[in-house]
Amino acid sequence: MSELFVIPEDAKPYIVQQKYEQYTTVEQDTWKYLYDRRMQQLREHACQEYLEGISALGLTDEKMPVVERLNAVLQKRTRWMLLPVSGFLPGRAFFDLLAARVFPTTTYIRKSDSLEYTPEPDIFHDVFGHVPMHAHLVFADYLQAFADIARRVDNDADQERLGRLFWYTVEFGLIRQNGKLKLYGSGIISSHKEASNVIDGGCRILDFDLDRVLHTAVKVDELQPALFAIDSFQQIYDATREVRRVFKV
Repeated sequence: MSELFVIPEDAKPYIVQQKYEQYTTVEQDTWKYLYDRRMQQLREHACQEYLEGISALGLTDEKMPVVERLNAVLQKRTRWMLLPVSGFLPGRAFFDLLAARVFPTTTYIRKSDSLEYTPEPDIFHDVFGHVPMHAHLVFADYLQAFADIARRVDNDADQERLGRLFWYTVEFGLIRQNGKLKLYGSGIISSHKEASNVIDGGCRILDFDLDRVLHTAVKVDELQPALFAIDSFQQIYDATREVRRVFKV
């Protein structure tokens, strides 16, 4: 993050502190349950960069992560950092932060009656789902490049089309490695149902094609019927040059 970076005004009301000592035993147990359950699949089916990120960040099932400790690792590896927030941010503020290599993360964890799915972001989705990939430089650069484009797009129709690229990469991205299909998108990483849908052949796997991605509507209320697989993270980083041309930014 640049020393000249100023937190956007419309993001400031959402900024909080992680009060680690206030996590209850139940909340720590929720993290452990979710972590253990997901890692049963991910040790075999997550991409190598995600697993390397888990290791580098020191994420385990023993306790919930401390944001400051994650920041110490991310700053050295990819110059990213996490900013604790209370929930969803306005779209422009969200992308302004990402463009400055700052990832807003919630610090609370879902309730025990919402273990399978929660409509609101929580620390498990945000940190376990997203952040290990931020420890990989090419993906981290892609996320910043995408955000820099997104913050410049004002037209509603263009924002919707561009949002599809975010959905099919950052949230529900797949990658082919060593002849096998691997997971990297946070929505699949953090969801047992979505991951199983991919692993068990429940959705169609398409080769990543920017034009097709931008014209494929997002399904938010059902298991994903079709997803896109890349061959490398350099592929989506390189695609941002074409994205800038398409959206004229």
